[in-house]
Amino acid sequence: MAVPLEEFITDFHVRLTWIAFFTLWVLWGLVYTIRFILGENNKPTPQADAEAGATTSEKKTWNQGGFVGRLRNAHQVLFENTLLLLSVLVLNTLATGSTRAVMILAWIFFAFTVVHAFTEIGVEHRFVRLAFTLVFYGVTLAIGGLAFAQGF
Repeated sequence: MAVPLEEFITDFHVRLTWIAFFTLWVLWGLVYTIRFILGENNKPTPQADAEAGATTSEKKTWNQGGFVGRLRNAHQVLFENTLLLLSVLVLNTLATGSTRAVMILAWIFFAFTVVHAFTEIGVEHRFVRLAFTLVFYGVTLAIGGLAFAQGF
């Protein structure tokens, strides 16, 4: 039998789960802000596109070069992982699914995201991204699976 939502959201582990999400959200917002403090213009100029020989459809998100480009990559990691974590935590909360296991997985997800974001600033490598992506995908699948196994 499912736990009532009011009882579920007052659980200590659920609270810590959402604190992990909020902490990730704060970090994402911080990097987002730092990008603009450092002077990133987020809107490519037509002249820059012409010089690079790129059309609008050929613009790349990754490997933009320089520190600001690496910071942009870290921001992309934080942005995408914040949305990934949000989606499975909402699913788990609405399902009144797992509490302690999801809390642990959320903090693991947070820790790997922080490491990955800082790795993006220092190292640009596809295989590193692939390894982190597999971890994130596995953790989000586990949280989603727990939501269905112990909730609804």
